Amino acid sequence: MKTIYQQRYQILIDCLIAARKQARMTQTQIAHQLGKPQSYIAKIEGKDRKLDIIEYIEICEALNIQPSEVLKIIEK
Repeated sequence: MKTIYQQRYQILIDCLIAARKQARMTQTQIAHQLGKPQSYIAKIEGKDRKLDIIEYIEICEALNIQPSEVLKIIEK
């Protein structure tokens, strides 16, 4: 099974979506901080595009969350 379909990956993306919403940020705002189009975030959140580790860290930084905190959630 591809990683993108595994439960832990699903939880990871769900955590990033929740963090974005808690920060009251739109996909467009996050994308702008990263120098990417809004569709970049939409594809990640829609699980149409696999997130690599560097992109993950950059998104966490844009959301002002610690990457390790999200990883702790998916380790459980």
